[in-house]
Amino acid sequence: MKKHFCFIFLIALMMAACLPENARLPNKAQAADKAPSPGNVRTEERSIQRQTPILSIDTGGHMALIRDIMFTKDGKYLVSASDDKTVRVWDVQTGDIVRVIRGQIAEGDEGKIYAAALSPDNRWLAVGGFMAHGHGIDDDKVGNIRLIDFRTGEIVRLLKGHEDVVNGLAFSPDSTRLISGSSDKTARIWDIESGKSLHTLSGHTERIFAVAFSPEGARAVTGSFDDTLRLWNTETGELISALTGHKDNVKSAAFTPDGKYLLSGSYDKSIRLWDGKTGKFIKVLNSTGLQVNNISISPDSHSLLMSGDNGGYYGQVFSIPDGKKLLSFTKHENIVLATAISPDGRLAATGGGSDKEIYLWDIRTGEVKQKLVGKGKIIWSVVFGRDGRTVAWGK
Repeated sequence: MKKHFCFIFLIALMMAACLPENARLPNKAQAADKAPSPGNVRTEERSIQRQTPILSIDTGGHMALIRDIMFTKDGKYLVSASDDKTVRVWDVQTGDIVRVIRGQIAEGDEGKIYAAALSPDNRWLAVGGFMAHGHGIDDDKVGNIRLIDFRTGEIVRLLKGHEDVVNGLAFSPDSTRLISGSSDKTARIWDIESGKSLHTLSGHTERIFAVAFSPEGARAVTGSFDDTLRLWNTETGELISALTGHKDNVKSAAFTPDGKYLLSGSYDKSIRLWDGKTGKFIKVLNSTGLQVNNISISPDSHSLLMSGDNGGYYGQVFSIPDGKKLLSFTKHENIVLATAISPDGRLAATGGGSDKEIYLWDIRTGEVKQKLVGKGKIIWSVVFGRDGRTVAWGK
């Protein structure tokens, strides 16, 4: 009993709680009734592997690293994906969570989300990461991508082909294709309606994290921990150009919406500017002094938002193409991995920090407009009731 209590206590210390002081756990039959069924996955018949319930305390916010954030096309909502195995949809004006999308999960890393993308028409949500087994569908590879109907939250199909975790995802401008980058050192271009892999993009020698389509969808870029980028023809899958020059891992890449430039961010603390059509190197946009974790481009193609760290944790805004630093945002207290700019170009979003928070701030002034975060606090004690089905916790 003592070991059992210590285990629960340690788990509880890692969770925040803004729930009532006691809650009734579902029995196995109840949990199985609520679990997603294979019928919700409109592919060939599959079988559920495990239905053991896992206690998950929801604090109203993320409880682990925030990997990706993105605005809906109308700018009213922000979508965030996290290592806590959830996707959350926030109201930008009120800061409230309006929806939580969960897949089936399991212990440890299984179910963690390392990458997410929302299609431009807002119909599809693609999610990748450590997807093996935890989604409840019989499968032996970790490289699956869940394609989710964003309106219903249901898994529509699994995109299968990668042999290791998926680290980056991006939709084509017309929402018909998806590009994925994986730790198996390949990228793939997928047809959304059929779920088929159209092209496998090979050539990188290390994990791929950065993927993006050009504005018209004819080209795509991949960035890797082999310190290089590659520019591809998306119709043929052929390589257009290999982009070299970074001295450390390439973590992010993005085209300007006008298609003129391609920008890349690296752990070598630089942002590089390339020709968006040929991949020809133009210049180092800025030597930031910060490890560059992510970049986003404004709708008018004139500004770049980056997240980085070097002792402090920052969001910074630079002008394009001259690289002048316009603003530093320093409210975060821990690593910032995710960035996004609203469709009207007025709001910047940065995700991370010790509270797993997302800040929405004015991209011109740095003024905070919203802080999106859960309401939980550290739990100092927890105990099971005599019936073994009731748990209580508190300070």
